[in-house]
Amino acid sequence: MRDEGQVDVLGAVEVGRRVSVRRRVDGGLTDVVGHLLDAVSGPAGRLTVLRRDGEVVDIDTAAVTAAKVVPAAPVRKGWEVPAVSADDMQRICWAGWPAREVEMLGDWALRAHGGITGRANSVMAVGDPGRPLRDALDAVRGWYAARDLPPQVQLPLADPANRQMAELGWERLHVTVVQVAPIAALLATMSAPEVTDLRVVVEPTPSPTWLSLMHDLDDNDPESHVAILTGPELVGFVTVRRGDEPVGIGRVSVEGTWAGVTSVDVAPTARRQGVASAVMRALLTWAQEQGATSSYLQVRAANAAALRLYAGLGYATHHPYGYRAPRTQA
Repeated sequence: MRDEGQVDVLGAVEVGRRVSVRRRVDGGLTDVVGHLLDAVSGPAGRLTVLRRDGEVVDIDTAAVTAAKVVPAAPVRKGWEVPAVSADDMQRICWAGWPAREVEMLGDWALRAHGGITGRANSVMAVGDPGRPLRDALDAVRGWYAARDLPPQVQLPLADPANRQMAELGWERLHVTVVQVAPIAALLATMSAPEVTDLRVVVEPTPSPTWLSLMHDLDDNDPESHVAILTGPELVGFVTVRRGDEPVGIGRVSVEGTWAGVTSVDVAPTARRQGVASAVMRALLTWAQEQGATSSYLQVRAANAAALRLYAGLGYATHHPYGYRAPRTQA
């Protein structure tokens, strides 16, 4: 660990890594362990750490006595998932959320879908673009300008290209966390209650009822949004009803042995009543029936409620990723 009083506690080079930070609190010292989401230096320096339980902790660097990068958290027996790099995990996630238009720039995937969702309208910037980074980013600007879309790149926080992009004036936007868990272990802890008034339906396409509960459906072009939702070859849409009333929805796509969970929504009047768990149980059961053994989901780092929910189910952080955009967009 680094010595107390040392200003450069952790920096940009450690962002995205799993770290342990010791800090002073009233009554003594405490450790914060998790993935480093941000590191700001200077008089107002701070570290932002995502704990395993889903809590995001902001730490004043003046209170830090020591910090270091630590190995991945140990996985309890039965909760292992296949070892997949952050780059390959990004590709798996891409398969579950396909854009209408894709063009490759070396290993990078330039994606466009009329501006609907950041994932479908950004560059999956993992691997080698086949040219110097500055030239690659210039090509990105031109490609998106030709489609009247703002240029954005998406890449894991631990990718060294983040620092180079920052030096070239590409600022970081929001951060998303990829979490993973084995389906069998999840379902073993999510046994259905003996008595329930909830009824579950799984369909190959989103019904009007399903769409009515999707809180972030693009109102300007819902058909194009549905095209993303139904893009994967194997996808299921869960609707949970209480009587005749729809109270929860979710979507799951299956790519090989991986199942991607997205679009879990619960009606405001039905929250904290076990509906989200019923949705997740139905999604994972259906995915397992299609041959999936592991699951992933993507959660905004700012969505504390969702992070707590999924951590409580047993999901663990695989890696955080972020978006970058040029400071001054043409």
